[in-house]
Amino acid sequence: MTEKKKFQEEKKHHWMSIETKDRKDLKQLQNQEFYTSPESIINRIKTGEFDRSTFLKLMGASATILTANCIPQPKEKIVPYVNKPEHITHGISNYYASTCSGCSAGCGILIKTNEGRPLKLEGNPNHPSNQGSLCASGQASILNLYDPDRAKSPMKIEGGNATAITWEDLQKEVSSALSTYKGKTILFTSPINSPTTKKLIAEFLTKVGGGKHLEYDATSPEEAISLANEACYGKAVVPNYHFDKAKVVLSLEADFLGTWISPVEFTKKFNSRRKLSEANPNLNQLFVAESMPSVTGSVADQRFPLRSGDARKFGLAVAKAVSELGGNAYGQLAGIEVETLAKEMELDSSRIRKLAQALYSAKGESLVVGSGDVDLQIVVNLLNSMLENDGKTVDFTVNRGEGVFSSKNLETLKKSLEAGEVGVLFISQVNLLYQLPDYLGWKSILSKAKLIVSLNDRVDETTLSVAKYLAPTNHFLESWGDTEAISGLVGVTQPTINPLYNTRSFEDILITFAGGELGGVQHYYDYLKNNYTKQIGEKGWISFLKTGFKSQEVVKPSPARPFKGTVKPLEPKTNGLALTLYQTVALGDGTHANNPTLQELPDPITKVTWDNFLAISPALAESRGLVSNDVVKVKGEKGVEFALPVQVQPGLHRETVAIALGYGRTSVGKVGNGVGKNSYDLAGFQEGRLVLTGLKIDFEKTGKKYKLATTQDHHMMNPGSPLGTKWEDRALILSTTLAEYQKNPASGTEKADPEFPNIGTDKQKKLAKGFNPEYEYKGYKWGMSVDLTLCTGCAACVIACQIENNIPTVGRDEVRVGREMHWIRIDRYYIGDPNKPETLEIAHQPVMCQHCDNAPCETVCPVVATVHGSEGTNDMVYNRCVGTRYCSNNCPYKVRRFNWLEHWRDGKDFARSPRNLAFNPDVTVRSRGVMEKCTFCSSRIAEKKIRAKNEGRTLKDGELKTACQETCPADAITFGNTNDKNSQVSKNRENKRAYRILDFLNVKPQVSYLTRIRNV
Repeated sequence: MTEKKKFQEEKKHHWMSIETKDRKDLKQLQNQEFYTSPESIINRIKTGEFDRSTFLKLMGASATILTANCIPQPKEKIVPYVNKPEHITHGISNYYASTCSGCSAGCGILIKTNEGRPLKLEGNPNHPSNQGSLCASGQASILNLYDPDRAKSPMKIEGGNATAITWEDLQKEVSSALSTYKGKTILFTSPINSPTTKKLIAEFLTKVGGGKHLEYDATSPEEAISLANEACYGKAVVPNYHFDKAKVVLSLEADFLGTWISPVEFTKKFNSRRKLSEANPNLNQLFVAESMPSVTGSVADQRFPLRSGDARKFGLAVAKAVSELGGNAYGQLAGIEVETLAKEMELDSSRIRKLAQALYSAKGESLVVGSGDVDLQIVVNLLNSMLENDGKTVDFTVNRGEGVFSSKNLETLKKSLEAGEVGVLFISQVNLLYQLPDYLGWKSILSKAKLIVSLNDRVDETTLSVAKYLAPTNHFLESWGDTEAISGLVGVTQPTINPLYNTRSFEDILITFAGGELGGVQHYYDYLKNNYTKQIGEKGWISFLKTGFKSQEVVKPSPARPFKGTVKPLEPKTNGLALTLYQTVALGDGTHANNPTLQELPDPITKVTWDNFLAISPALAESRGLVSNDVVKVKGEKGVEFALPVQVQPGLHRETVAIALGYGRTSVGKVGNGVGKNSYDLAGFQEGRLVLTGLKIDFEKTGKKYKLATTQDHHMMNPGSPLGTKWEDRALILSTTLAEYQKNPASGTEKADPEFPNIGTDKQKKLAKGFNPEYEYKGYKWGMSVDLTLCTGCAACVIACQIENNIPTVGRDEVRVGREMHWIRIDRYYIGDPNKPETLEIAHQPVMCQHCDNAPCETVCPVVATVHGSEGTNDMVYNRCVGTRYCSNNCPYKVRRFNWLEHWRDGKDFARSPRNLAFNPDVTVRSRGVMEKCTFCSSRIAEKKIRAKNEGRTLKDGELKTACQETCPADAITFGNTNDKNSQVSKNRENKRAYRILDFLNVKPQVSYLTRIRNV
């Protein structure tokens, strides 16, 4: 096969969306300047829809608005410090070590502050868990601090209306109730992994006359894992998982690279065995069986699409195949037949046996993880015991918690309420009336408490419906605390700003309600400090604050535990549609639904923003006569009905449909209210736990349309021939297999003869130089490389870039017309036949400004607003830009973004004060009519260069990191000086796997990519 044919074969296998695959007008879509025409008014005038008088009215209004902009702005005085605070220097940021509370993973962070204002979160590079990286939710959590819809003072709630009161009035009312109902207090909270907070809660309950502390999380997978470990091994623990020690990994519905337990930590560990080099030409191997395509499934070497609810069936088929190879089945697999189960699941039994062989060949160095009910977790435990992973890749000694029993706690609360045994009920960070289906009747159950006080950061659905008072809590950046997510690894949480509103930390509120004192102190800071100075001394406490964490010596894992569990028989096969309810990388369980940055983050798989939807397979869509954006009426088991738009999603089993959780909020804030539908109402409920898979469902077509704000087809690159040449299309993302790579490290990057050759005077072919004069970069020349084998598409880089560079959120309507502003987009590709989901692969390719040496944008700008820097970067001079958009039209990578509106000043819900306090003062805030794009974090480059110059040295390799590189959990992005041949980015560019997108255009991009390799 010729090299040209190899390229064509590769191109045909990669496609971007079901809507554009095989479209005859695809080239036209790729070539058009904008996704939608910006000239709508002019077009309407041409068609006669606007007459002359209407046109003149519009022109008059425009002139009026223009004149209004000429009114002088009020003068503002800049007042210098009289006495400059210690440690504050203008223009110099301070960093504080702390712990992220965006989820329960407990990642270590460094908080960047400027003059007492937190601006950016980065992972703590010394923290053993996340090792310097942070997920998208963690990056965006700083914006929750500046959320204008947070509660600003204590509130009294009557008849669905909240009115502000004082802390003194609230304390008086609560103290009176605690005295009246002594011994009948229940503190109902989300799971707490703070040892000091648990100690304080115990003292609080003792001081108020006794009571109970109950923890609950509606969607956490830890409870099922804990109960399964108790059933199988005699002790209820949540093990820690060592992906870095596993050669072969099997995931059963566990999105451990995206949303499951601790995705940043697991991504770091998993990818430590995925960093290819000629010295180490081996990869770990990942098998994923799932109902809805996930981040983890998208990087799987082999993926098995399941009917929702069949994960346990698949696990048992694998276990049977392992037992036939010699694995100890512990007498649990009688009556299980691989071929029978494979046929029921519509899978090839030979693939299951190949998976079993891979796991068995890596005994003690393999790992099986799962997310689902207790019965599924028992099968996971059985597999790990059969494969001798227990005590090796499954660490139950240094674990993630013991005795996690959310469902039992919920049942305890219900019984206590129904028995009239609850006097004062404190609810903290648990939103029962949003997360539990209405048919369970929790609103009437909760109303049986004598007094309900909500300890929350806002008036949420539960607070508004049943609470009498709200005691507003701080953001974690305003609070003191500690976290022990993994036994022996304790992180500190320290405030970097005074509370923006009249709020208090959860612990200080308990001290307030306990009479103003607990443990001999009046403030939680003193309580926390006293607790640790007793353990580690004053110097140890100071060291704890500096490092952000303390850890015990590594404990060697104990020997494997004997498996004593019982596998329940499989239920008879059912037919018909089955529903999966899943969490997205952006919104998770819905807690952060009022964060506009997360709402506008394109989902790594579906690329949809701002809404949830009913995901259906191409086969189901064809049989029901549906296409994306059709609206259907969804019908659940308990009579729940609501309308949702359809998204045709390749990779789904033909009988599986899926809906994201976290949407449909009604009391979270102006941004999140009314976005999507609450799919928790479709969940099942069994033994006190939500059931999220295998749910019966049906739907019917309504004939209506609802345009989803999806970004995948907005900025498509054209890989076709330029300037009338006859070169065929080139693949934009290159893939190969590990076997081919081991034979030839350049596999997948083979090229035909160089395009655009010149014939020199010696009659030899030479590459054309292009229009721009060549320039010799004598100092630094910045470049970047992206390893597509490592990239998981998690989108942490997108959010990090957005926060670092003051990139605006534009809203659903603007995204619909292709005007999202992200400087990095992650193009998602499918590989294979959409009608054969078992063969389908998913690939991700981050695309940012390529900083071309022969940048086509520079030659067409009439005002020289886009210029080439002396260090190889393509720079933007914002105050020169007049918005002609010629540069955008001439960019083959479609990475430039135009400010159609004054996004920061238009009064939109996601631009209200105090969100402006999150602006990075080192980066210009762009106005309407200005073009912008990736700058390689020029402010960071300048900062590091100034520091190095002051110290009389040059920058060291790895000292300077862009925002996207620094946060990337997968370590897929490398940035550095390409003039330094020993730098990692230079080595990556010389790697045999390296290639550049659209390099045949001769624009000489400074971003290179390493081929995507799968271990199939």
